[in-house]
Amino acid sequence: MNVTQQNMDFKLKRSKNREKILSILATSRKTPSEIVEIMNARFSLVSASLADLKSQGIIFCINEDDKTGRLYKLTDLGVRIFEELNQE
Repeated sequence: MNVTQQNMDFKLKRSKNREKILSILATSRKTPSEIVEIMNARFSLVSASLADLKSQGIIFCINEDDKTGRLYKLTDLGVRIFEELNQE
């Protein structure tokens, strides 16, 4: 699947929360708690959005085996999607 197709699929599920998470992770890797604090959102909302973005290959967890303090960052695909979204 090319970036444009992936971007189109992302847009079908597009939400302001997912876009905000992309912009947060575009600057640096973050834990879910840090994202919650930045967004002033419920943890369950951020967690569900992270799971969705991860399942699409847009983000990944760099320390998956840790029980706490998991760090997320954009994949190469996530970076390209973020850049495309910011060109619109």
